[in-house]
Amino acid sequence: MQAKSHSLKALLNGNAELRQLTASARHIQQLHAAVCRQLPASLSSHCVAAEQQADTLVIYMDNAANATLLRYQQQQLVAQLASLLPTCKHVQLRVLPQSVPAPQPQPATRTLSGAVRAMLENTAAALEDGALRRSLQNLARGRSRRP
Repeated sequence: MQAKSHSLKALLNGNAELRQLTASARHIQQLHAAVCRQLPASLSSHCVAAEQQADTLVIYMDNAANATLLRYQQQQLVAQLASLLPTCKHVQLRVLPQSVPAPQPQPATRTLSGAVRAMLENTAAALEDGALRRSLQNLARGRSRRP
């Protein structure tokens, strides 16, 4: 049996839910682009997304500082957007930082002082042969099974 290959466009258009999702994503993308064109040049690159909720346009900025700068221009922005979005009566600003993976902390390298090493060696020497004695000797010599 030969598998049929379908284009992505045909796949998206073939399913009503996917077609609706694609149209919704396209609308959000167009709204975002239109809002960015209305923002001051210094702030447009910091606009992460935009969506309309009833009579409110919600604009997501990448950090609080840029959201605050735009908040000062809120009334002017509503007036500018009136022709683009006639139902928009309010602008709400939210912060949506871009996700950046947190740096992985490097484990601290631990070293033993000479006095501690000597104490471990003396303690190991006082013990009978066994697992505890070998462990103390390994620890004193700086060998460990843990990474």
